[in-house]
Amino acid sequence: MPKIVRKNQKKRAIALAAIELFYENGLVKTSVESIAKAAGVGKGTVYLYFHSKEEIITEIWDFVCEVLNETREKRYKEASTVAQKIAIFFDFSPLEEDGLINKLIKIFGMNLSIILTTSHPALQDDYIKKTQNDIDQLRKLYQEGVYKGEFRDLDPEVIGAIFENMFNGSIINSMCKNEEITAMRKAFHIKRDILLELIKK
Repeated sequence: MPKIVRKNQKKRAIALAAIELFYENGLVKTSVESIAKAAGVGKGTVYLYFHSKEEIITEIWDFVCEVLNETREKRYKEASTVAQKIAIFFDFSPLEEDGLINKLIKIFGMNLSIILTTSHPALQDDYIKKTQNDIDQLRKLYQEGVYKGEFRDLDPEVIGAIFENMFNGSIINSMCKNEEITAMRKAFHIKRDILLELIKK
């Protein structure tokens, strides 16, 4: 599993220990006691860092974002075009070790289900914040491409949102079909490459 150095290592360790349990049992059937046991801490320690299991999901997504952003920044330096940077943005191979990506996709579905079927403002706010952050990153990449004469000059906010919505839609569509990451990746890459061709000069 990719590792990110973080000030609060124990909080992160508890969240990472919960991934397998959420994947195997779902949120409702995963107890705080089982999470504590998997993390090698007491039940009280879990509650010291998290008020609910939903907060653990938020910490898992923080981990995912840190891994991807660190990898992206390193790989952007090797890219010769902005189109390549956008391809890197949507490369999730750093999360594919030991089947981690398939577990995270299932937890992503769980997260969306909670947001859509219950009133959980914290998860809603976190989802909106992370989605908007992705749109902002894609918007900046697109604007860089326009500046360098690589892309046509269109509305950058709209382009960023289209890329992000296309990605989220691809994940949801693949989850509904119960597809594994290989099929999901192939379907999304086709859509991504078509969009890149449409915005290129």
